[in-house]
Order: sequence, then structure tokens, then C-alpha cells
Amino acid sequence: MKTLQKTQFYSFLLFALFSALLLTATESAAQSKLALLIGNSAYKNGPLRNPVNDVSAMNTSLKKAGFDIIMIKNADRNQMGRAIDEFGSKLKNYDVGLFYFSGHGLQVNGRNYLVPLFMKIQGQADVEYEAIDAGKVLAKMEDAGNRMNIVILDACRNNPFKRSFRSARNGLAQMDAPTGSFIAFATAPGDVALDGKGHNSPYVANMLRNMFVKNITIEQFFKRVRRGVMKDTNKKQVPWESSSLVGDFYFGGKSPSGTSAAASSQQNNNQQQAVPIPESKPKKSKSDQAMEYLLN
Repeated sequence: MKTLQKTQFYSFLLFALFSALLLTATESAAQSKLALLIGNSAYKNGPLRNPVNDVSAMNTSLKKAGFDIIMIKNADRNQMGRAIDEFGSKLKNYDVGLFYFSGHGLQVNGRNYLVPLFMKIQGQADVEYEAIDAGKVLAKMEDAGNRMNIVILDACRNNPFKRSFRSARNGLAQMDAPTGSFIAFATAPGDVALDGKGHNSPYVANMLRNMFVKNITIEQFFKRVRRGVMKDTNKKQVPWESSSLVGDFYFGGKSPSGTSAAASSQQNNNQQQAVPIPESKPKKSKSDQAMEYLLN
């Protein structure tokens, strides 16, 4: 009888080990992630201080979060177009795609455009030929057919070409997220985002602050970012999102079950010193007791 119990135990142990390895392999495969980061600062009209700093900081953090990176800085229209095409082509081999743009953005007739360097326009009719339609990025992501896509637009600064427009509007227009995607704006549709007085924009500063907090979904992540930006800007800037995700995504990953997001955040920020816990004799787990019984 005891031999039968041992046989059953070892069979169960092998099955559990195989399942764990399979689950780990599946989760690992599902974490293939590619990001395209574009930061434009050196505009002739309306130069910005922080976009180049922002993409550099995002590059460092997203690499640590497991992303492969394509990054360009101070790009003209052709450079941006080629980078987006490359991103769309490579994304077919990844599960998660992320696009981040920092720089000037503007809206014309309800469509959003990302402003490259050296853009010359005489009026708003020229924008669709001289700027990059943000919808192109979404289209490339949809064509890739990957599992999940994230678009982050820190591009809601003042329109530097406002005088050339018949009916200029600040900020970006609302965009609906295609199925399986998440779109994040530095501020609400039609509003203006701040470039920031520090090394990074308020939006990026708060993303970096929360990037490695474990056990928080992307929705919880951006809720933390929104609270931080509102606090840093005295509620002048309120980030906004549109989502149609059907699964969960964690920038900081997931820790073993039982660890709360608050505890992970506390550990991540090193805000409090660890309190010594009195030593006590460890209790044997049920699995240890079972193993001891079979071996004796």
C-alpha cells in the first residue's frame, strides 16, 4: 500500500513539475514585447525641451521591463514614416506592441497628426501631407495581428502653426481604441499638456515613477499616473485613456500570489525601512510533512 502511495505521489510530482514548466514557457512566450519610441524637440517653430529626454528615459525603463526597442530622436517625416513601417513589420513576430510619441501633435477635422521636424505648411490643408497621421500607427498595429497594443501620446502641446489654421483647436481629438488595444493621452481631448520644468514632462515622470510597481494592471498603472500628474500640475493637466483590452498587462510584472500592489510599491520606492521580525521556529508545511512520511 505504501509503495502505491509513493508511486502516486511521484507521478503527481512529475505532472506538477511538467505543468509548471509549460506554464512558465507559455508566460515567457507571451511576454515578447516591441516598442517604437519617437521624441521630437528641435522644432524650428515651437521648440520643446523635454521630448528627447523623455524618449531616452522611456527607453531605459522599457528595456528593463523586457521590451525590445526602436528609438529615433528629432526625426523628419521620412524618418518617422520608415520607423513606423519597420515597427509594423517587426511587430508581427511579437505579442505586445507599444508606440510612444513625445513632441508636437495637432488635430485637423477630427484626425490627429504627429508633427515631424522641418514641417512647412501654409495652411491646415497641408497637414495631412506634411505630418504623420496617428491613425497610421494604429493601422500598422492592426495589420500585425499581435495580441495586444499600447499607444502613448505625449503630444498634446500647443499647436505651433495655430496662426495658419482657419479654426485651430488645441490638443488632440478623441481616438477610439481598436479591439485589443489601449490608447493613452497625456491630457484630455482638446486640452494642452505641459512640457514640464524638470528633466521630463509631468506625464513621463509619473510613468517612470510607477513603471516597476508589481501586480498593477495597465489600467491601474495609468490611474496612478493620472493622480500624480494632476497633483504635479495642480489639476491643470488630466491624462486620459481609451481601452478595448480583453486581457491583462503588467509593466512591472507579477510577484508571487499574496503580495499586494501597495506592498510592491513600498518595496519598489524604498520609502520605509524594514522592521526586524523576531525569529521563530518555522512550521513544517503539508508538503514537507508528506515528504517526511514517504521517506520514513
